[in-house]
Amino acid sequence: MGAPAHASERPIDITGYKVSDITVGDSNCRNLKVSASTKIKGEYVDSSGTVDVTRGGGVIDALWLDGRQITDRAFICPSFSGLGTYKVGPADIFAEFDYYDSFLEDYWSDYRSYIDDTSKKFQIRGKTKSTLSAKRKGSKVTLTAKAQVYSPEKYRYAQYNSVGAKFQVKSGKKWKTIKTINLKRGAASINVKQSKRKSYRLQIPTATWAAANTSKSISK
Repeated sequence: MGAPAHASERPIDITGYKVSDITVGDSNCRNLKVSASTKIKGEYVDSSGTVDVTRGGGVIDALWLDGRQITDRAFICPSFSGLGTYKVGPADIFAEFDYYDSFLEDYWSDYRSYIDDTSKKFQIRGKTKSTLSAKRKGSKVTLTAKAQVYSPEKYRYAQYNSVGAKFQVKSGKKWKTIKTINLKRGAASINVKQSKRKSYRLQIPTATWAAANTSKSISK
């Protein structure tokens, strides 16, 4: 790549990328659309370049910059590169611009090769599933939760050790959190002292590599 350049020195300045987070429930490869907005300076002639798509510092794919626009599709295989945080950018750009010299009354060309370090992070998450069961003994209700997340590397759902999962009970029209726990081996149980029949559910928060999920409610 060429030497870094300040924004004021870039004939083409990438001002931002647009790319969506996705959730996967299979191990298929994806063509993920990526576009960028640019600011053009001077008399535009031609430009080209590549934009890195990386995860953990490793290059996953390189997108093509052609002309004023960057609209391409990143080829990503979660079964190979995994779930989690990805990044688009920086870009290696070659640009040609014509400038008018008022003294010579003529145009001259300026060729520049430089790095535009604009970037944007995006997430590829696994789809999650959860179940909640309940057993009552007198006024004690035992709630047992289980959760799974799709693992592209394993080509199947696997136990999900969710952090910050919430056991909730319905109170009126709202859901109230009874306890927040971390699932171990994809499961967790709690005891609730409740003599009346109530509705319960499990709520799993979003993680960098796993989607949020809310179990079906049960009454006990």
